Amino acid sequence: MSTRVWAGGGAVAAAVSVALVVVLVTAASGQESPGGPAHTITVSSAASIDTKPDEAVITFSVHTDSPDSTVALNENSRIMNDVIAAMKSLGITQRDVETTNLSVSPQTVGRGTPSESTIYNASTSLAVKVHDFDVIGPAIQEGVKAGATSVRGIRFQVTDPVGAKKRALEAAVESARAKADALAGAAGTQVTGVVQIREGGAPAAPQPYVVRNEALAYAVDAASRLTVVPPRDITTRVSIVVIWTIG
Repeated sequence: MSTRVWAGGGAVAAAVSVALVVVLVTAASGQESPGGPAHTITVSSAASIDTKPDEAVITFSVHTDSPDSTVALNENSRIMNDVIAAMKSLGITQRDVETTNLSVSPQTVGRGTPSESTIYNASTSLAVKVHDFDVIGPAIQEGVKAGATSVRGIRFQVTDPVGAKKRALEAAVESARAKADALAGAAGTQVTGVVQIREGGAPAAPQPYVVRNEALAYAVDAASRLTVVPPRDITTRVSIVVIWTIG
């Protein structure tokens, strides 16, 4: 009786041992157990795409003041219309000219004194989009000549930021797949599909390159013809995390 019990116990122990080996081999080979979770590899990747800028945005501002708010606004409008006319004379179309700010606000002068008075400050900003970079310098000079009181720098950018981002994302996914294939191959298995792709991290659109107003002011004073040199490229950076199934 005791011998049969021992033999039976031994058979059960052997069966359990075999089952454990099967489970371990299955897990090591990356195969999914029936009803169990899929085996995965998580990989992060980043990519950068350089795109040549093809447009620039110049922002002009006009500031005027007067004891009469109507006079301040009308004078501001007159000067800004002259600036717009100067842009059109350079071949810049109406669709590339946009008013981005217009304000009229009171300011108290000599507060608390017998000469206390109120003046009104009128301010208008105009964004001008330029596609021919040879026109940037002349546009700035003609805008200032027409009465613009400040130039708030130049922003270089690309016309199709969505396309630039798409190319960067494609490059990032290709890199992530190469990493996953290397990891899976080293583990003796292979990539079989995608569970999730998540974008994050670095900015995922071309970041405009800005020439500051101080540099422009120096250039205007330094030469009779203002030359603005655009950046060679504008970089689009993206980062992603991909979860791949393996088996």
